[in-house]
Amino acid sequence: MAEKRQSAAQTLKEIMGWRPAFASVLQAFEPILSAQEEAASALCACAKDSGLSLPPVQNNRLEQGVSLLMGESLTGTAPTVQYCADRLLPLLSSLDALAAQATSLSTFFAHCHEGDGQISDTLVNAVAGNDEDALSSLARVEGVEPSLLGFTAGFVVGPVLHALVVNSFVDGAALWEGIWRQGYCPVCGALPTISWLDKRVVDEKNAFLVGGGGKKHLHCFVCGADWTFRRGACPACGKEGSGVLEFLRESGTSHGERVEWCTSCKGYLPNVDLREREFVPHLDALALGMMHLDMVAARNKLRPLHPTFWNIPS
Repeated sequence: MAEKRQSAAQTLKEIMGWRPAFASVLQAFEPILSAQEEAASALCACAKDSGLSLPPVQNNRLEQGVSLLMGESLTGTAPTVQYCADRLLPLLSSLDALAAQATSLSTFFAHCHEGDGQISDTLVNAVAGNDEDALSSLARVEGVEPSLLGFTAGFVVGPVLHALVVNSFVDGAALWEGIWRQGYCPVCGALPTISWLDKRVVDEKNAFLVGGGGKKHLHCFVCGADWTFRRGACPACGKEGSGVLEFLRESGTSHGERVEWCTSCKGYLPNVDLREREFVPHLDALALGMMHLDMVAARNKLRPLHPTFWNIPS
């Protein structure tokens, strides 16, 4: 990806300049996304020292489509989860949807840090594995509304998983690069929330070597992983070829944003062409800021590949 990366706040500010009608929603989530970003950055420096790490890579498993966390368990998460909860819970509790359960949520995350940290480990593994049944079980035991715990846990655990992913890179390359060919995440197995086409690349050592860009990448909201994927294939059903993917764009200036949808399974994914942008956006903030395209997709009876709080019709 290009070097000029935006923070979550910078991406949201840019979007609000284009789409002021979204300002109230984006302003509500800017402090939360920024706090997540800051927590993940802080954890990156200490994730290895804490004993948290992704399992060793087995190329044959990746080649067979087995994500890194499939069948694995993350343990020893209590300190990092507590660190994130301390920073994110006050911000999340300010949202109208969570205000009534703020005390219950605070109590729940306090329990995560107690004893041997088993609750915390169960929570992290449930978020990383998209295990709704495990989250619901935790919520019932602790007296928290399951849907609100799932929403909150995703934000609190997100920086922990992002730090693990970032610390898995070797010499700037992801461990799964060149091996993983699936449409779901190579780390946690979740379907992507957004895709992006990369920029032109100029080799600084040889100005005559220029890559045209446009390679397709998928991005995971759950753990923050990115991976390359075939441009003409649907990440959800795997169909590919002429006529499989169609596109929806807004009228006027699109800023390289569009929806790509599968004519076979009717799943869709927001997409941004970075060749049309000066900076690389914060992808989670950008996905939130593309709600207008989610609305267009919903009117066309398409379904998001990865349902989130901003793309599920109320």
